[in-house]
Amino acid sequence: MSLIAGVAALAWLWAFGVPYPLVLAVLVAVLDLVPVAGSIAAGVGTSLVALTVSVPVGLATAGFFIGYRLVEDYVLLPKVVGRAVRVPALVTVVAVLLGFALLGVVGAFVAVPVAAAVLLVVREVAVHRLDRT
Repeated sequence: MSLIAGVAALAWLWAFGVPYPLVLAVLVAVLDLVPVAGSIAAGVGTSLVALTVSVPVGLATAGFFIGYRLVEDYVLLPKVVGRAVRVPALVTVVAVLLGFALLGVVGAFVAVPVAAAVLLVVREVAVHRLDRT
């Protein structure tokens, strides 16, 4: 996920002529490893550097990071985490939406492992009992 964030940031920064695009992209990738505040801090810092080019570029960069954060949270994260813990895509999306509705961003991050645990209990306990009868 951090590699995707870094490459996307590098492409954006390079396209708009922001100074030090490689350094900023590496910073974005490293800060994206921090669960909640990392990508926000990377977006704010990079947008401030982009303001040195022009105000529209700075605002567009802020918009890019907001959009990327939404795509990462609702599209990329469920697919990557769902594939890693072998949870079906529908269960992953529903779990992330419920987790976000109940506990916000932290709930969205915790939702997929909780869904995986629930599926494991259902498979090992409920389905196992049905097989014995």
